[in-house]
Amino acid sequence: MKRFSILQSNKWCLRCGTNKDIHIHEVFYGRNRQKSIQDGCCVYLCGKHHNMSNYGIHFDKSFDLQTKQLMEKKWLEYYNKDVDDFIERYGRNYL
Repeated sequence: MKRFSILQSNKWCLRCGTNKDIHIHEVFYGRNRQKSIQDGCCVYLCGKHHNMSNYGIHFDKSFDLQTKQLMEKKWLEYYNKDVDDFIERYGRNYL
């Protein structure tokens, strides 16, 4: 069975490490949301770091980009693919 997250093995917030008020975040969302779910490109975030203004990944573009870059690197390693494969799958490169 494929892991929910190829990056995390436990339900702790990626940003602060808490295990309280955990949300699921699809790293590559929008038109790539289903692919993100299929590929295990999801992370656990607490409510504050998921969708609260100024702190949440949906409002902090730097945090969002860092998470995308981290997940892209993990995707390349986990699936033994190259950047061209990632671009074909997700439409762009975040590295």
